[in-house]
Amino acid sequence: MDSMKANGSIADWFLEYPVMSTLRPSYPRGPWHYKDMHQLIVTYESTAEAVRAVVPRPLQPAEGNRVTIEWRNMTDVSGFGPYVEIGHSVACTFEGKPVIYVFQAFLNSESPTLAGREILGFPKRHGEPELKAVREVLTGTLSYGGTQVALATMPYRMVDLSDRLAEIEQELQTTQLVLKLLPDVDNHTPKVAQLVKVNLYDVRLKGAWGGPAELFMVPHAGCPVAALPVVRVLEGRQHLWDMTLNDGEVVYDYLEAERR
Repeated sequence: MDSMKANGSIADWFLEYPVMSTLRPSYPRGPWHYKDMHQLIVTYESTAEAVRAVVPRPLQPAEGNRVTIEWRNMTDVSGFGPYVEIGHSVACTFEGKPVIYVFQAFLNSESPTLAGREILGFPKRHGEPELKAVREVLTGTLSYGGTQVALATMPYRMVDLSDRLAEIEQELQTTQLVLKLLPDVDNHTPKVAQLVKVNLYDVRLKGAWGGPAELFMVPHAGCPVAALPVVRVLEGRQHLWDMTLNDGEVVYDYLEAERR
């Protein structure tokens, strides 16, 4: 440190940090390795109006108004430790290809929440998600400020899908897109407005199970999971898998498009 000061390179030294603060950065640099991630996924049909309201152009909602809400129990994550996350997404198309657009997420840990928002643009916020087996039922809940706003249930590992592991592993690698929005320091002018592709590496599906699922959501001003109402539940699945998350790729820049 003293030698850097003497050489006038203190600014370069600070730029080695991944993020504020320099005494203890809020999160470490990736890649982040996820091991034995237990996932509960409920796919349902919502209304066309609700889906269109959360999907930014040039994305187009896919046929069927398919929405997915998923609980992920991150049991072993390098740099972050264990945490639980809920992701809420819509099936879409981008440039004619199928994609998943993640429009909101809730976590119970600060570090991955900040990293997900600041680096890739995941719409992550603090919440109180939980995923656990209650007797023979896998139960996912989400509370916000002590009020339960979502409840998903399905039989624990009821239908073994081992014969479909390769197919489902490919599904897990369907392109995920998020909308990264950051204002400039005047708090009004957009600084970053991008559609970002999230890159997954080293995906390894260890187990998959299907079965009937139920989903109940409560309207809440601070945690609007019920903004995409359930018309009917289409599918429930459980996964056990590994992956690595490291970087993203800008696939559409709104500010650049405005300048053209």
